[in-house]
Amino acid sequence: MKIDVYKYSIGVSWVIFLGAVFLTVLCYLPLYFFSGDSFLRGFFYRCWYVQAITTILFFAAMLFILCRFLLLQDERRTLQKKVVLERLDQEITLDMARKMLEAIPARYKDTISFRRLGELLWAFLHGEEVVRLNQELSRRDVEQIEGGHLILNALKQLIPVLGFLGTVVGLSLGMAKFPELSETAGNIESLRVLLKDLAASLSVSFDTTLLALGYTVIVVLLSSFLRREEEQFVSEVDDKARHLIARLSHPAVGAGPTDGLEGLAKTLADKLGSALDQGMQEVVQGLRQNVEALLKKLEELRYGIQNPPQYQVIVQPLKGERSERT
Repeated sequence: MKIDVYKYSIGVSWVIFLGAVFLTVLCYLPLYFFSGDSFLRGFFYRCWYVQAITTILFFAAMLFILCRFLLLQDERRTLQKKVVLERLDQEITLDMARKMLEAIPARYKDTISFRRLGELLWAFLHGEEVVRLNQELSRRDVEQIEGGHLILNALKQLIPVLGFLGTVVGLSLGMAKFPELSETAGNIESLRVLLKDLAASLSVSFDTTLLALGYTVIVVLLSSFLRREEEQFVSEVDDKARHLIARLSHPAVGAGPTDGLEGLAKTLADKLGSALDQGMQEVVQGLRQNVEALLKKLEELRYGIQNPPQYQVIVQPLKGERSERT
């Protein structure tokens, strides 16, 4: 059954988002039953809308990293168990390549490793150059990894932005208390209450920034670890691909009696020699026709010099004299 990759990605994104919302609710629900003077409750419930959204984005980033890491580990284990090219001591023929291509599990055909090996086997069956193709596919895999981190990079940027937004909100709430503070300057009790509210409003700015920066540090560290694991996995796939190319038999790559690059160089030399021979034959044929035409012209010129034309002049007398002929 063919899987719609776009719909699959949208579905996974929704699952991650809903999972992040669920985890945020689980975190906030126990804090609600804490006492009002609790630091932890006040930390998350002061400006709760900013803190909650920041927490949702944090859990979304964590679930994204976890899903990619688990999929990577599953693909790595499958690749190590099912593809053991290092122990293969015989050449891979066309029939073997066709069987290997059909034996790739359907659920792994769109993954980095099996897609690379499948495309190399397909190119082998169709007589294409697999060495250069492997280099292009390796660059494509690295670019795919970079593209897969676009969502994670966006989350890493949104989390601190929301923290600074909470800072602006807290400062705005604090500044709104100053007019009331000046009006109640004579009432000590009212002044004490307003100062307490002012301190609570100003603390919002520091709480949101602190939480956002803490989340960002964790996301950056884990995303760097994930990126390193993915790049290392691409290197492992490169090694598997090189072992596969080394085991390919020469008829499929058109290498002639030798294998690998030597056979490819011999094939290119033969093709270049035949092309040069054909080109030289055309040039020689053209020169031969031009020389024959030139020799014909020279022969006509030589004949004209050796046999000059003879002219006859007839003089007739004006008054009945005899004509002279020379």
